[in-house]
Amino acid sequence: MEQGVSFEGFRFELQSGRLWSGDREVRLTPKAADVLKLLVARAGAPVSKDDLFATVWSGTAVSDDALTSCIQELRRSLADDSKQPRFIETRHRRGYQFIARLTESSPVTPEPPALPPGHSAIAVLPFADMSPDRDQDYLCDGLAEEIINALTHIDGLRVVARTASFRYRGAGADVRQIGRQLGVGTLLEGSVRKADNRLRVTVQLVETATGYHRWSQRFDRTLNDIFAIEDEIAESVVTSLRGGFLNGREREALRRRPTGPEAYECYLRGRQYLPRLTRPDLEKSSEMFERAIALDAGYGPAFAGLAVVHATLHEWFGAHADDLAKAERASRRALELSADLAEAHVARGQVLSQSGKYEEAAGAFEEAIRLNANLFDAYYYYARTAFASGDIAHSADLFRRASEVHHEDFQSPLLYAQCLRMLKRDDEWPRVTREGIRRAEQTLALNPVDARALSLGAGALFYDGQIERALAWSRRGIELYPDDPGALVNAACLHSKLGQKEECLELLDRVFTRGWAKRDWIEHDPDYDFLRDDPRFKKLLEKLT
Repeated sequence: MEQGVSFEGFRFELQSGRLWSGDREVRLTPKAADVLKLLVARAGAPVSKDDLFATVWSGTAVSDDALTSCIQELRRSLADDSKQPRFIETRHRRGYQFIARLTESSPVTPEPPALPPGHSAIAVLPFADMSPDRDQDYLCDGLAEEIINALTHIDGLRVVARTASFRYRGAGADVRQIGRQLGVGTLLEGSVRKADNRLRVTVQLVETATGYHRWSQRFDRTLNDIFAIEDEIAESVVTSLRGGFLNGREREALRRRPTGPEAYECYLRGRQYLPRLTRPDLEKSSEMFERAIALDAGYGPAFAGLAVVHATLHEWFGAHADDLAKAERASRRALELSADLAEAHVARGQVLSQSGKYEEAAGAFEEAIRLNANLFDAYYYYARTAFASGDIAHSADLFRRASEVHHEDFQSPLLYAQCLRMLKRDDEWPRVTREGIRRAEQTLALNPVDARALSLGAGALFYDGQIERALAWSRRGIELYPDDPGALVNAACLHSKLGQKEECLELLDRVFTRGWAKRDWIEHDPDYDFLRDDPRFKKLLEKLT
């Protein structure tokens, strides 16, 4: 049993960094927990900022904002007041001091054993459709994605993002190659066969180094049992890797939120269309989520999905007030129904951000991180919100954290590098830029027509001195997707960096005249500085919300 300390109704486990209020765990992000560890270890004495940076961020250069963010998180978690502190006192010019009286205590639950070396990272591949009509792709993808989402709640386990692992759909690559490319020790793969109301799901947990099957199982159930199947698969994966232990918080997090099979089918279809990010696909996604809600008006995840759809439509496709209003209503309802669902708080944060309510949005994202410290979307959209509000240092820290949560994502390091350039951290941004390019190249190796990788990667190639390659990537993105707002805007930014004003304005005209809810981002993005005094740019800017 791990020993810890108690103070005024709280219990803190020194080794694992877990904080408890009674029998309820208060979720902390890893860096905030590390800060609290050091403050508690030196309780009664000031701890300097230099000591905190040297201990918590050893070998990493970060700004003061990273520490400030952790202190603010701890104060929120402890319901502490910076002006009249009970726990953490600011010692001006000296750092911070933990001032509450400590007593020794034992933890609420034992700490789960560490995952074996080589098995701390896992990828869930898209399940194969073995149904007679081969028409269950939405169910195959949805089942795999739900398991991915469940596994992100497991302490110490890195789960590869859907966007990375789903690139191997039907690729025919062997498990060793996939393991090397994704940097994982285990893969979960499976198949689904649905006939009428009967469901057969077969899954295998495979070691990538040897191809050895650590665990396999077949489920023959009815469609009504799909949530139980998801729960059993996720729990079996963890117990296979750990040797049979789940703590109470993890066990609760793995529970799927049940609904009827018809509503769940519509929900999964909505999720299937959502990542494609075209107007027709987003509208189809909206239709599916609305059908799910019509079948089960109490299903919170469907409202969260609907809020994301309309927030995305508002941001990228016309900035219509009706979309924002629909997103507002859906996000509120999602929280009313599923306040413990991290994704509902992310959806709410996206809506608040687009409404210019940046502080409220920050609170929503922080609650999402508290509920699931491994949720990429929480860090990524929080970072975009911080950038839009002008807090570039905080945005940089959040993009960095997003890139650490998902080692395969190229967007977060490329946007992190942009923030570092704006902060004049010239000793850092070239390395981060090259890492973003490397990840974009890996993405394009598996999907050569990824518009986001081409268009965002083009800007990074420019800063890496690869001008011709940057132009080639940008042209390729527009050739493939001539109406894609991201491809057009990133191409405009590239021409701005090259000093090509006419080409830049022509591309921006194709986006701005259709409505684009990104004015706050543009106001802080230095790529537009070249244009700010041009009357034509000012006139285009007036079209944005």
